[in-house]
Amino acid sequence: MSAIGKPHPKDKFTLAEDEKLRILVNALGDGNWKQISEYMITRTPRQCRDKYKNYLDPRINTGPWNKEDDEKLLNLVSAIGKKWSQIARNFIGRTDINIKSRYALLMRQEERKKHQDVEPEFYHDGKHYIIRNGNIIEDPVKNLEDELFGSFDLSDSAFEFEV
Repeated sequence: MSAIGKPHPKDKFTLAEDEKLRILVNALGDGNWKQISEYMITRTPRQCRDKYKNYLDPRINTGPWNKEDDEKLLNLVSAIGKKWSQIARNFIGRTDINIKSRYALLMRQEERKKHQDVEPEFYHDGKHYIIRNGNIIEDPVKNLEDELFGSFDLSDSAFEFEV
């Protein structure tokens, strides 16, 4: 909290503040942010407005997203870019913050899927190691050593020196 009693803009609202803000908006109206902030005491008009408009407004759709909405979101981002407020106008009850968060989640899921789709170089079937091309090898480490070092003698005796 700052010296003058107003919290830093990033300070989270408490549950009590959330409830007080809901009551004040119901009593004073959605738009009287200066007056509402005076009753909130430690919150600015902008903090009150942003908290209510983005998280507390009962008109906000907090329900699950469906596949059609996800496709619509991806198509809109492709068409107009990451203009979240503009995109939000195409979704009833979704805020620009909600839209941006959903897009970020879809991108993370897509990135994870890319990494999961990559086949390993080899896998173990319980008895043998099988390389991606279908060849069976007994020991992939030994096979790699043979490939890398070929005819080099890597036994301990090869490294014994007389002084």
